[in-house]
Amino acid sequence: LIEPDLLCGESVVVHVRPSAYGVLECAVSASLVITMSTKSASKNAAQATAKSKAPAKPAVNASKQSSTGLWLLGWAIKLPIIAWILHQAYTIRLYAIKNYGLVIHEFDPWFNFRATQYLADNGWQKFFSWFDYMSWYPLGRPVGTTIYPGMQITSVAIFDFLKSLGPEYEMSLNDVCCYVPAWFGVSATAFVGLLTYESMKSSTMAIAAAAIMAIVPAHIMRSVGGGYDNESIAMTAMCATFYFWVKSVSGKQFSWIWGILSGLAYFYMVATWGGYIFVLN
Repeated sequence: LIEPDLLCGESVVVHVRPSAYGVLECAVSASLVITMSTKSASKNAAQATAKSKAPAKPAVNASKQSSTGLWLLGWAIKLPIIAWILHQAYTIRLYAIKNYGLVIHEFDPWFNFRATQYLADNGWQKFFSWFDYMSWYPLGRPVGTTIYPGMQITSVAIFDFLKSLGPEYEMSLNDVCCYVPAWFGVSATAFVGLLTYESMKSSTMAIAAAAIMAIVPAHIMRSVGGGYDNESIAMTAMCATFYFWVKSVSGKQFSWIWGILSGLAYFYMVATWGGYIFVLN
């Protein structure tokens, strides 16, 4: 055996002596060298990994900024589409007014207009005790107990509100009653879109549902300008009831507020149309 000086790592020196234990000492020395070298390599690798991970924060921020930008771009495209759908829903429902003028048409709308005129001229008390001898001839009709007055009350409220804004916004009661179906046809379209978004959590599906509601014939025929009938307002009340109800069962904080709004919307529908039973069913 020879007796050289062995430098282990940075500061460990192992002397190999010519003794019976020389082989064992060499084995222990080799083990120490390997262990310290492994620790040093692990430390250097950890430092290199930390340095390589340090620049990753700007990449995450860039990803978030990109996602936000795409979200804003998506809504910048969708909002004009929604506005166009609502505008088309309104324009379609004005075709009768554009062709024939601001006139009430069909049979029930004429009675509804007479009832609205009576409410505007005589007030609530006389309206609910009014016995109309010109309806259900020859028996007559107790209007206060056989009518759903929600539409009449709504139209008179709109008429009085426009009147309070000044002469430039004032409209005749006839004109208000002609436009009410078209106005509420648009609001029903909007509520269908909101209901779809709340149910599906997809803005694309909500836009598609609103587009269908805007042009579906079954809704157009009940919300065309001049068709002053109960269904024109009741459809808005029904869709609002469903939308607020879905919001109320979402389990989110203050969801009870949406439950109250759902109850109020349903009460409004009951006051407007006999089809309120459809909601309960």
